[in-house]
Amino acid sequence: MGCAGNSEAAWAKQQAFLRTNLTGLSRITLRVPTVSMTRQYYISSCVRCGVESGADGDRFIVLHPRTTISHPNLKTESAVYKETLVSVPSVQPTPVGAVWYPTTPTQPPQKLIIHFHPSAYVLFGPRPGDGCGWGPTKFSELSGWPILSIQYRLALDAEKTFPAAVQDGITAYIYAFETLQIPPSQIVLSGESAGGNLILAMLRYITTENQAIPLPRCALLWSPWVDMTQKALLEMEQHRNFKSDYIEYDFGSWGASSYTPPGWPDSNPYLSPLGSEYRLSVPLFIEVGTSKVLYDDIVLFAHNMKEKGTEVELREAPNGVHATFRIADTLGIPEVAIDGHARGARFIARTGGE
Repeated sequence: MGCAGNSEAAWAKQQAFLRTNLTGLSRITLRVPTVSMTRQYYISSCVRCGVESGADGDRFIVLHPRTTISHPNLKTESAVYKETLVSVPSVQPTPVGAVWYPTTPTQPPQKLIIHFHPSAYVLFGPRPGDGCGWGPTKFSELSGWPILSIQYRLALDAEKTFPAAVQDGITAYIYAFETLQIPPSQIVLSGESAGGNLILAMLRYITTENQAIPLPRCALLWSPWVDMTQKALLEMEQHRNFKSDYIEYDFGSWGASSYTPPGWPDSNPYLSPLGSEYRLSVPLFIEVGTSKVLYDDIVLFAHNMKEKGTEVELREAPNGVHATFRIADTLGIPEVAIDGHARGARFIARTGGE
């Protein structure tokens, strides 16, 4: 069962993306076979977004949205999805797939990292065959925390624009502390690129619109997408790191335009948090590669959040490009990502007083 409304159209877009980005890929000598990448894009966007376990067996589970949650301080029930999360009538909460890393826990977990893969909101998935499994596997092994990677909806039709992915993130988070009965203080949110953007939207929603939902222990943002405005995307090709990274305008524009609901400004803080920073009580670990084309945006965002009073640890990955967390092994520089994983693990321990 496909996740795209029109898989042929999505497939055409993916091929067009590859054709226009081949020079960019060769520019940094990515050792990723073109055919393999094309297959990953097709599978993740058009085929693997159903909620059937397939080859993943019991590692794949389905999370069902709850309509209400008990308020922690009041003897009342509060709606889980409200205000901004129900502001687009065509987008409604649905069951969400998820995959355990590195394996299915043999006992109910007492702590959990909820991970959101990179995607530009249009590509990839959380399953081992989707090309995003190396990072979560290594990070789980190094940190000692089980990871549940979420198959949030990709914005490939009008029913999957914002806030679909954020609804899915909230569904996963509530599953962790309501169904698995894991205390929020033992839940960590982790996200790469668009996954980091998704987490920032979740935290904004919980903090400003639905305080009945408790906040997590901390959040880890790996190459987070903090500005999806056309202005920011158009400036990429003039950036000093443009020749050392593989992200280009067409890719970013496709993702941003697909994810932004009709009539919404792309500067909305839920889409582009850069410039709309605020004091957040959740500690943030933010990683950015020094060769990343969006380096300046992420560093500025980290600085602004810190200025507002948020606890922020910024880690600059030497020679790291976009989504080093996932792609470092493919690039032949796994040690860059593993060092980041180690720093992230120490951050988790520190924020819990360990």
